[in-house]
Amino acid sequence: MTRTTRKQPASPAAPAVPVLDPPTPDPFLSDRPVVPPGKPLIEVEDLHKSFGGLHVLRGITTTIKKGEVVVVIGPSGGGKSTFLRCLNLLETPTSGRIWFGGEEIVSGGSLQRDGTDRRLSHRARERNLNRYRSDMGMVFQRFNLFPHMTVIDNISMAPRMIRGVSREAAEKKAMELLERVGLPDKARAYPSQLSGGQMQRIAIARAMAMEPRVLLFDEPTSALDPEMVGEVLAVMQELAANHMTMVIVTHEMNFARDVADRVLFLEGGVILEEGPPSVIFENPSQPRTRDFLSKIIAGAPEASAK
Repeated sequence: MTRTTRKQPASPAAPAVPVLDPPTPDPFLSDRPVVPPGKPLIEVEDLHKSFGGLHVLRGITTTIKKGEVVVVIGPSGGGKSTFLRCLNLLETPTSGRIWFGGEEIVSGGSLQRDGTDRRLSHRARERNLNRYRSDMGMVFQRFNLFPHMTVIDNISMAPRMIRGVSREAAEKKAMELLERVGLPDKARAYPSQLSGGQMQRIAIARAMAMEPRVLLFDEPTSALDPEMVGEVLAVMQELAANHMTMVIVTHEMNFARDVADRVLFLEGGVILEEGPPSVIFENPSQPRTRDFLSKIIAGAPEASAK
């Protein structure tokens, strides 16, 4: 008897692998100026700022390197907060020049660092300004969270509104940042349900959501109860350890000594002295710097300087 071989059914065809379009480049990230090797990320030259007859900044000149932590100290009214606000153009400098990644930004990006003229339309200047501000996040004394929005909405709003990131992607990034600052369980909470230290950590996460190249901190612990200061400083120390470029105005001298690569002593709208923390805190060259530090470390009234 002849055995017939049963014909095996054909194997089902493998499902077609969908061909996905490449992701659309984020213009706020892909169009960033490239910093030449060895060049500062930020350059400030003869920066002045006046409010009417009050001359607050009187010729600030300095540079900030990529990955550098610069701490700004000094007495109240010395121009520290104004300096930060001029860096990210919340205040328009009266005169002077600021370059970011080799591109001048005070005039909306019309000049390169080498002097090349780049005359731009009004729309292009505004776009450059928005891109620049997205590159330089700022953390304020008073948190500035939107009280009617949840934590996750506070963090994800700017990437969605300014960079056009989808809600799903923005909220995923927000949750990653909440994990990083130790508050993933507060995603659906409102600011009124948080402590001061928690709100400031949320404010840091919100600033980081735009993936800035620089973070500016304006007295981030001055509005906090003493027991909440440590949790905020711990987040900032983690950022410093991961080489985040930061400019920090603070009166937390021990923190400044531990994390700063360079310290600027600002008074009367000028940099009286700058150098590594080992020099500024242990052997300052200016009598005024020594006097200020002796008072603030001893807890004199000048310790509340902003």
